[in-house]
Amino acid sequence: MTTSVERRALNEGTFRAANERLEQGAIELIGVADGKHVPFLCECPQMQCTQVVLLTLKEYEQIRSTPTGGFAALGHEDLEIETIVTQNERFVVTDKFGRAGEVHAQADQRTNGEE
Repeated sequence: MTTSVERRALNEGTFRAANERLEQGAIELIGVADGKHVPFLCECPQMQCTQVVLLTLKEYEQIRSTPTGGFAALGHEDLEIETIVTQNERFVVTDKFGRAGEVHAQADQRTNGEE
């Protein structure tokens, strides 16, 4: 049985997987070093969330450099399962901890060779 913490981490992983596809499309369209803002889906645990977050590809890659990291629209962080690493006027960078961090890392396509 999946716990509430695990379910929230898996929900965030669903958005992260979609953002990986968005990143690939953006790279094909504008290239990596462009510096333009690219629309990504908020990676909060709310399945009904439709918030778009603007990041550069460099910002996205920096966030994705850790399997427990993620980002969300301002105010969409879930402090029961993640800490705030940093934030700016567009988004908050988070890091999952505990069981949520384990589940999030296990579902990470990059560290598990599923790219």
